[in-house]
Order: sequence, then structure tokens, then C-alpha cells
Amino acid sequence: MRFVDLTRLLLLAACAASCANASATLKILVDSSTAMPMARIEDAQVVGGIHRDLGIELARELGEPAQFLVMPRKRIPVALERGDGDLACHFLPEWLPGDFGWTEPFMPNALVLLSDARTAPVEQLQDLRGQPIGTVLGFAYPDVERELGADFVRDDAGDASQNLLKFGVGRSRHVLTGEVFWSYQQRIGGIALRAHEPLVVRRYKAACAVSRKGRFQVAAINRAIRQIQKDHRLAAMYDKYR
Repeated sequence: MRFVDLTRLLLLAACAASCANASATLKILVDSSTAMPMARIEDAQVVGGIHRDLGIELARELGEPAQFLVMPRKRIPVALERGDGDLACHFLPEWLPGDFGWTEPFMPNALVLLSDARTAPVEQLQDLRGQPIGTVLGFAYPDVERELGADFVRDDAGDASQNLLKFGVGRSRHVLTGEVFWSYQQRIGGIALRAHEPLVVRRYKAACAVSRKGRFQVAAINRAIRQIQKDHRLAAMYDKYR
């Protein structure tokens, strides 16, 4: 009887370890409002884009499969703090305040202002004091807020694509958007736009926010990032969508 009980316990322990390993994943949180080329989201699943490519490569370096969890932007900080996800990428600390760690910055982009070609070119943000500027709901624009203060008049759209669509049909004369997103839209010709040369508000490299309750330390993720950069895999991800 004792032998049977011991065997049963060993089998249960082995099963528990096997099940734990089977469910071990790198949980990557993705903002549900993200658009291509950063992410293609269909039925709450990340099926393409830089976020997916990057997540798969990071997971490979860390020795785990990638799992993508799509949620509204405002839920991401809470999920990270609770340990419901391991990381969320393409953010800056000032965009995503909370109690979590940060990787080194490595994802190049820029915040740009687009102005309708039928209006006078904008040479500086100060020219738009008190004028509506197309923005994305839930997004922070600290550089513009510092520059314009109370004269920053947001005109929120649900996501980056809707923001550009409003601009394309003339509902917005000026919009803030990401350079990577804007360049991709120009390449695919998805939205017909007549705009002046973009005004670069700020160039930056974004990073990944890392949960303090997740399975991976910032140092381990940084090592994975450096290897992806060294092997030119990161550059290849961006080149694929240019």
C-alpha cells in the first residue's frame, strides 16, 4: 500500500511539473487600439505586425513560447502590476506610469504632426494654440502638453487609423501620429491624404515595461533584446513593413 501511495505521489508530482512547463509562456500585453505595422489584431488575437514578430523572437531567446494578451491601454499598467502579463512593449515611462521595471530603449519611432495641405504649413507647435489637434483616446502626449499647456485642444479618435481617417476626410486639419505608422500608411496607400511634410515633435526609442511579478527579470529581457539587435533581427522586423 505504501509503495502504491508513493508511486501515485511521484506520478502526480511529475504531472504537475509537466503541466506547469506546458503552461509557461512569455505573456505579452498589447494595446487593443494598436494598428499596423505595430500589430494586426483580429478577434482579440495578435496575428501580425512588429509586436508579434518581436514577441516571438524575445520568447525564443528566453526559451518559452509567446502568448499575446490584447486589452485596452488603460488596463495594461494594472495587469503588469498584478503579474497578469510579463511585459508590454513600445512605451515610454511617461506614457505608462506604474510600479514596474523598464528595459533599455530600442524601438525607434517619432511623434509627428500632420497638417492638411490646404492649410498653411505649421512651423512649430505654438502655431496651434487653441486649435483642435487629432489625437488617440487614452494616449498621452507629454511633449505637446508641456509646449501648449491648457491651449492643447485634443480631438480624440478611437485608434490611430480612425485618427488618420478623420484627417483624410477633412474632419481634422492637424493630427498627431507615429512616424512608423504614417510611413506604413503611405507605403500601402490605405488612406488617401494630402498633407504637408510632417513636423517632427520628438524622436525617441521606446522600451518594454516589465512586470515585477512576472517570470522574467529586466536583465534577462535586455539580454534577449541585445541578441536580437546583434543578429539584425530587429532591423529586419522594421524593414519588412517599410
